[in-house]
Amino acid sequence: MRKYLSFQWSLLLFIGSLLVSAASSAAESDFPVPDNIRPAIAFWIKVYTEADTQSGFLHDSENLSVIYTKLQRDRNTINDTREDIANDLRVLATGKRSDLSYSQQEILALWGENTPNERFARAASNVRWQLGQSDRFMQGLKRAGAYRDHIENVVNSKGMPIELSILPHVESSFHPGAYSSAAATGMWQFVRSTAQRFMRVDHIVDERLDPYSATYGAMELLEFNYNALGTWPLALTAYNHGANGIARAVRNTGTDDIGRIIAEYRGPRFGFASRNFYPQFLAALEVDRNFEHYYGPIELDYHPGFHEEEMDSFVSATELADSLGVTVAVLQRDNPALQPAVWSGTKLVPRGYRIKVRRDSLPSGNLLASLNGIPLTALHNEQIPDLSYVVRSGDSLSVIAERYRTTISELVAINQLRDRNRIRVGQQLLLPQPDGSVPTLVVSSDQPSAIPDDGTYQVRRGDTVSIIAERYGVPVENLIAMNNLNSNGLIYPGQNLRLQGSQQPAQATVPVNTIAANASSEAEEPVADSVIEEESEVEIDATLVAVEAAFTAEEVEEQLLADLSDDPADYSVAADGTIEIQALETLGHYADWLGIRTQVLRNVNGLAFRDPVMIGDRLRLNFSEVDRQTFERRRQEFHRRVQQQFFANWRIRETEEYSIQRRDFLDSLTRERSIPLWLFRQYNPEVDFERLQVGQVVVFPVVQPVTL
Repeated sequence: MRKYLSFQWSLLLFIGSLLVSAASSAAESDFPVPDNIRPAIAFWIKVYTEADTQSGFLHDSENLSVIYTKLQRDRNTINDTREDIANDLRVLATGKRSDLSYSQQEILALWGENTPNERFARAASNVRWQLGQSDRFMQGLKRAGAYRDHIENVVNSKGMPIELSILPHVESSFHPGAYSSAAATGMWQFVRSTAQRFMRVDHIVDERLDPYSATYGAMELLEFNYNALGTWPLALTAYNHGANGIARAVRNTGTDDIGRIIAEYRGPRFGFASRNFYPQFLAALEVDRNFEHYYGPIELDYHPGFHEEEMDSFVSATELADSLGVTVAVLQRDNPALQPAVWSGTKLVPRGYRIKVRRDSLPSGNLLASLNGIPLTALHNEQIPDLSYVVRSGDSLSVIAERYRTTISELVAINQLRDRNRIRVGQQLLLPQPDGSVPTLVVSSDQPSAIPDDGTYQVRRGDTVSIIAERYGVPVENLIAMNNLNSNGLIYPGQNLRLQGSQQPAQATVPVNTIAANASSEAEEPVADSVIEEESEVEIDATLVAVEAAFTAEEVEEQLLADLSDDPADYSVAADGTIEIQALETLGHYADWLGIRTQVLRNVNGLAFRDPVMIGDRLRLNFSEVDRQTFERRRQEFHRRVQQQFFANWRIRETEEYSIQRRDFLDSLTRERSIPLWLFRQYNPEVDFERLQVGQVVVFPVVQPVTL
């Protein structure tokens, strides 16, 4: 006979210990503990301390104070017991309260005599298995010793709450090489789209895998979430669910209270993990602070100590290791951000990368002197160029690997593929160059390729101006002139190039913003309006990129949401058919996404031909040609492409505060910092562009160009 855990009495003990440390200070700190999440906190403390990864709990997924039983990790036992519990709950859902079996009596005692029948019916579908984590948490505590001082130094340098330093307990148990099923990587569990805002992530360097470098990115993300959402509970939950999703939760519930949001919000993808992320954090904080109480003494790992220097040239991993007097394996251990392409010799250790070597591993004891001793013949001014292949019908990784005398594993590594069994026709794959030679790219067709309908081409890795010019039969000098390139024809991946002069650029230019701060010496005055000028007679081409048939509509929608997860802007259509106007958008965009003419929108909104649309204002739409979902998808795709292109070339390194001065123009302030208006608004969501005032403090992200 099963013996259910009587959790009610122990709940008070767990909460009592929590109140001694975390909650007692949190009540007056940045991390409040609403009453309704205390059972969840107690549950996660139990998971972290009372069951290892060979056991776990069957529990109710909504009411975490209800734990039915603890079991060993055996699939058949878990499934059979779950079904038995569900059957008992269905019996109770009929209203039966007498002549109950022993197991039914225990369940009734857990829930209480006054539990409604419908609640039991719902509970029958909510019996969930939670794997224990005590051994994993202990290992995380040990590993944390190597990183804690560094993390706390970064947190303190930004003036952020020191409690944030324990977040890797929840994310990865402080494992620097952790991977998740959602493709989150590293100790701080960044997905690629989020990581590329703050660090380098490509086939040469993936800073997510360097726990020290990734810490800076993690704190930048948390600071961004806090600036966008206003509280640390929301900022932490957004770390899991995205600032976009939490901003939507705040709008839908009308509150920024984390307790109410957890209890009331039922938005898309806000499931068990998102609802429990903040309670898990508070539970991890309690266990971390009092680990000896839960586990006894633990010997923590030590920080190994590194020599670090920035590389001023490109060099092969083998030449670098030889010059430093260490093995390639040691170099690889100390520099986990360098990707397999570097260790295989397909790519060089890049210029600008900060090389690390443990102090006890470097024979000379002087990294800079060792680097200066690298032979000049081993130093290079350029990276080995990429050689790429476009997937054709009938291809597979094994076919491509055999054709180019490489391995499937090498192709997977250099292209960072999530699924080695899934490639798409038209997908561009990078190819390894084991001999390190510079490849010759050949235009295979005898005739130039047809210029795309929109007259533009997006630059890929391995492209040069001369290659593109030959491919499309455009004179090099014309290509340079049309795109205002420098005399060397410098281009970068993701850049849109015009191929013919009669076409407009595919990407609309950011309109000049006329915000100015003008104030008399006697009093502060509001600044002038912020406007988005409409492109008068030019219809903007916002046609969506065709999505390969391999993706379902649901997958496309999920990818759009994921790519915009860190953007708190509201891209949805309200129930009354209106939208909030966002940066970069014009009536031309809206008309194109709706399949109507701009005059229809002017008529609906009572706008004259020259009336501007204002960032933050609401605009009524006409859905006579497309439905709301199609409009939202097109709108999201536009912003996703804009942001992807920006973060392909820029990284956010830190933020700075700025006080608006007299005669400041926001377009000048953002332009001189290489900040697009949409990014400024993400960091300043509460700023009213129509009422910006002298002395008002705003936040600017500090960006730097990506170095490949």
